[in-house]
Amino acid sequence: MALRALFSPFLVSPILLASLQSPKTPTTVCPSKSIRCASNTITIDDHTVIRRSANYPPSFWDYNFVQSLSSDYTEEKYMREAYNMKDEVKGLINGVMDPLAKLELIDAVQRLGLKYHFEGEIKQSLDDLIHLHNDAWCSDDLHATALRFRLLRQHGCDVPKDVFESFKDETGNFKTSLCEDVKGLLSLYEASFFGLDGETIIDEAKIFTTANLKNIKGDMSPSVVRKVGHALDMPLHWRLTRVEARWFIETYEQEQNMSPILLEFAKLDYNMVQSVHQKEVGNLARWDVNGIDKLPHNIRTCLLALFNTVNEIGYWTLKNRGFNIIPYLSKAWADVLKACLKEAKWYHSGYKPTLGEYLDNAVVSIGAPLALFTSYFLTTENINEEALHYIDKLPSIMRCSSMLLRLTNDLGTSSDELARGDNLKAVQCYMNETGASEEVARDYINNLVHETWKTMNKGMFESYPFSEPFLSANPNLGRTAQCFYQYGDGHGIPHNWTKDHLISLLVQPIPLK
Repeated sequence: MALRALFSPFLVSPILLASLQSPKTPTTVCPSKSIRCASNTITIDDHTVIRRSANYPPSFWDYNFVQSLSSDYTEEKYMREAYNMKDEVKGLINGVMDPLAKLELIDAVQRLGLKYHFEGEIKQSLDDLIHLHNDAWCSDDLHATALRFRLLRQHGCDVPKDVFESFKDETGNFKTSLCEDVKGLLSLYEASFFGLDGETIIDEAKIFTTANLKNIKGDMSPSVVRKVGHALDMPLHWRLTRVEARWFIETYEQEQNMSPILLEFAKLDYNMVQSVHQKEVGNLARWDVNGIDKLPHNIRTCLLALFNTVNEIGYWTLKNRGFNIIPYLSKAWADVLKACLKEAKWYHSGYKPTLGEYLDNAVVSIGAPLALFTSYFLTTENINEEALHYIDKLPSIMRCSSMLLRLTNDLGTSSDELARGDNLKAVQCYMNETGASEEVARDYINNLVHETWKTMNKGMFESYPFSEPFLSANPNLGRTAQCFYQYGDGHGIPHNWTKDHLISLLVQPIPLK
């Protein structure tokens, strides 16, 4: 299921591809049009249109190699071993210990990628901490206060920002003595990314900790140096769970107070999840070979065939609930195509939209709302019309997810896209509108990323007609975008960091004892 959530943008592809190959597909859905596949040429009504090429390099993933991926960790002996280890770790979490030790254990469990095994135990432990009558254990400890704040907000508890007031001096600034507390600075830094709009003290904490972590002087252990560099590279809140788990397993192994049973369970679980990923990516590769490359040329035919076919077989009609999702699916696709058409008109007319105009359209043209819409069906057992209607309106949490994909994509790819003659992107729209330099414009768009995460954080506290795992699919799409576009176009032109992530996720298991 984890991989399916990661690849949710492609969930509708098997249906589209089935439509292409189905013997029931009408051959005259659009009789006045002749659509012909050629590498970069489309013939419509005898008019030849030359498509601009992105010049993307070929995939470095050989189809046969992907299909050959296999793992020993599907064997029953590993399942039995994991079951026993899980019971031992559950005993650790439920055990009696001081509050800070319990928080650090929960944090380690989550960063090791094991949260999904212990949802109930973690919730109960955090509830117990909320109801402690004495907060003396953390009131003067920056690390304890910040860790408690982060974990509780991460689990949907709106902890007041005022818990950090005691760490300020009489001038209203964070105390200079905190600069010597690297562990506390690092915890406060990570906590600051769970801030909400208008929380000035959290914004100040982010600025304060970022500056001081960058300028730390004196001797530090290799472990601390590694953690600081990792955090400054990207905060924990923005990282993909499985990518972080691989990194943290290696880091946790070097910790003096690490739990051997927790570490071994994390390694085994990682390898078992990887074996599931291998099977699912093999299925995704077969979809691609079967014709995804044809979609750009045949999108019109595909969509018409899709709606005709699904209506024939009644696949999307939820008979027992008395409603049909076809109108919602049709609108989701139509919204994307309309947004793309608007961008095409802007391009061919030479129109330069304002940043606001661009973003209002681009959050849809990027395809994220459609991706999230389709992921709802994969992640939800009890589909209901209220939720479909709500999702159709693009609520804030979905808009934020779409905005994160759009902004991070633009920061990572706009230079290459403009070089091949594409539309203006967010950075260039801001430059054109304000006369700012590219450096200033990039800083502004990067700040929009931070502000969008604040809105996303707020959205996670609200009530919705849907629940997990679809709820978490929204920030996870934002995290996926940050992972792929952190250093450039890691999706269209995969570089070393993309290869490294995918190889560690899909190919290389972690050695066990």
